[in-house]
Amino acid sequence: MTSLAERAHAAAVFIHRNTIVSPHGPYRGEEHARIAVRLAAALGLGLDQVTTEPDWLRRRTTPGEPVLATATCPETNEKYVFLARFPIYDDEAFELLGPCPECSGQVPLALVRHLADLGTHLARPPLTPGDTPQPDTVPDTFGVDEGHTSPCRYGEAL
Repeated sequence: MTSLAERAHAAAVFIHRNTIVSPHGPYRGEEHARIAVRLAAALGLGLDQVTTEPDWLRRRTTPGEPVLATATCPETNEKYVFLARFPIYDDEAFELLGPCPECSGQVPLALVRHLADLGTHLARPPLTPGDTPQPDTVPDTFGVDEGHTSPCRYGEAL
């Protein structure tokens, strides 16, 4: 196990290195690196277990373009995809993406700020077609997310 100082130094080096080598340019590269560091810290994972990529579906042209971050469980290799909708804000919760029960599009199913939030979501039964999503069980962005297909009744507010 490494010390806190060593992990902090590794995170700083990771951000600096990824800012320089990012194919998305230095500003977006830094956003991606910071998202990876935040998610790894929140879930107790190593930086090598988090990857990032631009979210082309929810893309916009303003600063802080959305970032998808994929966390891989080191024991099971199970992958969890998170959306950083506004990556320029370090205090924003991640949105855990998963299949919509109606259209199977990848939509926000839970807000995750730390490992316990993910655990709370995973302990709930999954939404099924016909369920009415409750405000305390899905993020506000669930119904208006671009991940829903056009005929999806959950995405009617689009």
